[in-house]
Amino acid sequence: MPHVLSPYAAASFADPGFWAGRWRGRFDPEAPATVNPRLAERSRALWDPLELGPLPAATLGEWIEAARVPDDWWAVLDGRPVDEAARAETLARLNLAGLRPFKADRYGITLRRANLRALPTAARGHKRDDEDGFDRLQHTALEPLTPLALLHPSRDGAWWFVQSPIYRGWLRARDLAWTELPGEIANLLAQPGPVLLSPAAELETACGATLLQMGSRLPGLRGGMLAYPARDEHGQLLWSKARLGGPAELAPEPPPLTPIAFFARALAPLGRPYGWGGLAPAGPALDCSRLVQDVFKVFDYQLPRDASAQCRATRPALVFESGAPHDSRARQLAALDRGPAILCMPGHVMLYLGAVEGCHHAVHAFWAYKQAKNGGEVAKAVRRVVVTSLDLGRGTADGSLLERLTTVNLL
Repeated sequence: MPHVLSPYAAASFADPGFWAGRWRGRFDPEAPATVNPRLAERSRALWDPLELGPLPAATLGEWIEAARVPDDWWAVLDGRPVDEAARAETLARLNLAGLRPFKADRYGITLRRANLRALPTAARGHKRDDEDGFDRLQHTALEPLTPLALLHPSRDGAWWFVQSPIYRGWLRARDLAWTELPGEIANLLAQPGPVLLSPAAELETACGATLLQMGSRLPGLRGGMLAYPARDEHGQLLWSKARLGGPAELAPEPPPLTPIAFFARALAPLGRPYGWGGLAPAGPALDCSRLVQDVFKVFDYQLPRDASAQCRATRPALVFESGAPHDSRARQLAALDRGPAILCMPGHVMLYLGAVEGCHHAVHAFWAYKQAKNGGEVAKAVRRVVVTSLDLGRGTADGSLLERLTTVNLL
């Protein structure tokens, strides 16, 4: 199969029932109301921006600096090497000379899927001019109806530095509407509404069509329509309507987290393109932690955005000793009797599926791996959501996926 990389690859590997039928352990995490506060506390990477109070200018300056990425990550912008003048101009857009305290008087909501950036620019940032994959200036893609605290404008007013529920960064002003009354936004988001089970769907709004991803909630949806934000010529919040377009699988509320439901959501995005921060050169995509976040969001578990924060927020059930051989790790993983499980390694996370003939498998959004060949190694591009064996990469200098695991975590 094109979306299965395994020595045992078969059509059944994309079937949620296949993995659910093989699961013999417990699958009973505590309720979201119990788990979510713990995830927020442990991760230190989840916020309610509508509850953000006044902040001094010095704090905003520290946050803006922390949201930046190293300068060598954007040595090339849109395919052109950055000279000192271009670098100075880009950094001047930060408007640090214009920093003012945040007075808890300006909040916002996204009107469409919108890219949250490390700097106030839409130019793609790369380390080298031959780097065709990661846009290093992309933090994440925010869903429509994401609440925000608007902390600081760029020099030209075309961008806002914002606090979102999962990240801080720069967002285009045209992608949001602002208000001085956060209750306006909170009241909309507090309405009951179904959760999206499909890997993606389209929302038709007054600002144009926009993408929704799995796990999105549609507050107040009735008859395919919902109240939806728009903006006036000054960017201030107005209210309009939006319509859910095309076929979309919805649940009236977050479903129970059972093996069959979990594996169905985990496997639903198979084949979708990989993109660092949710952005590929061709458009919207998934990275490893966004896949994990979206799957758990369906069931109302609020995981942080990045792989490191997800592994910090969740609790290790298995810890692998550094240098432990592949076979001993396989036996250790075979003893896992709880789920659902997140597989953690430096810079990457996967969702554990189970074992076939002693070979463990996971589903993940995956860029590439190395394969031993003719006494050397070759890089094999994947760049999509796939099911793989954890044997992948065995015999290379980096080791197999299983050999690179640090922990197996539970909610």
